[in-house]
Amino acid sequence: MFRNGRKFKLVSIITVLLVTGFLVTSLSSYFVSRASLRSEISLNTLPLTSDNIYSEIQRDLLRPVFISSLMANDTFLRDWVLGGENVEQQITKYLNEIQTKYNTFTSFFISEKTRTYYHAGGVLKKVSPDEERDRWYFRVRAMKEDYEINVDPDLANKDAMTIFINYRVFDYGGNYIGATGVGLTVSAVKKLIAEYQKKYSRAIYFIDKNGEIKLAGSDFDYTVKNISQFEYSSLFKYKIQSNSESSFTYKKDGQVVHTNIRYIDEFEWYLVVEQPEQQTVKQIYTTLVINLAIFVVVTILVLILVNLSVNAYQKRIETLRGIVPICSYCKQIRDDKGYWNNVEAYVAEHTEAQFSHSICPSCMEKYYPEEYGSLKKRDKDG
Repeated sequence: MFRNGRKFKLVSIITVLLVTGFLVTSLSSYFVSRASLRSEISLNTLPLTSDNIYSEIQRDLLRPVFISSLMANDTFLRDWVLGGENVEQQITKYLNEIQTKYNTFTSFFISEKTRTYYHAGGVLKKVSPDEERDRWYFRVRAMKEDYEINVDPDLANKDAMTIFINYRVFDYGGNYIGATGVGLTVSAVKKLIAEYQKKYSRAIYFIDKNGEIKLAGSDFDYTVKNISQFEYSSLFKYKIQSNSESSFTYKKDGQVVHTNIRYIDEFEWYLVVEQPEQQTVKQIYTTLVINLAIFVVVTILVLILVNLSVNAYQKRIETLRGIVPICSYCKQIRDDKGYWNNVEAYVAEHTEAQFSHSICPSCMEKYYPEEYGSLKKRDKDG
């Protein structure tokens, strides 16, 4: 029982050392890797993704702004207006060509002089300051900026929700003569956002300075109209105080979400890109689980080998414990099989000891008295 107790103690110590060392190493590696990953997402990956998305927005959504700018500065359009707007088919053909060539949902021009609303299909109506649906034109007429981006139902297309680029048109003397532009359907823009989300595996949406959700992908919760409905809205409100790019994190449904916000001057909106870290951290967590599984297997193997070694060692020395049968005359030892062996052979078989032969002083005096006397005299003289 005493031997078993010491073996158990040895195995326990080895187990504790293995478990402690491996757990400290694995968990430290996990937490360091997670912290490094979070920093990488916030400082590099997410801002870079935001830059890429912004570049694609410039290509896909700012293209209509460029088209509208070309229309507002087109000499044909200005000459036609200054010439008295005589041939209606000319402006209709022009707007139809713009819509066809650039694949826009609609194209239009509204004359300041006649208040006529022209579009690719012909004359739509006369705009009036008393008409609720025409107030956008008078807002554009009074604004200082060259253009605005506005989301409204399109009267010419069965009130389909449309993103309009309303561009102010001036004559060669700088006098305001009307508003022109093109429109994209909201569904088309949402499709673009959905493509961005699929491509970059991020949640993407747009908000204005008041926190209102202006555009988002199809999987966005459309019961949310304003970021004030979010529990973390205070973070957004603080970040959109300035027009600079910023990043922050918050917890949503128990998981950390990394968020990047950047202001888009052309839209006067904020591009919000969000990335839950769960999927990314899951890879590190999976690695941790695999390492722990390997550790369990290695620990079991080590303990088995230690146990086998201890048992083998104990087996080799157990015959040297207790009563050993030895001849009282020739000093041979009887083994377990009943054979008699000299002491050297028996000990060598059951231990790792090796013998080197010499002679003790008593035997030397007894069997070699002359040599013993010489040695004693030399030791005395020395």
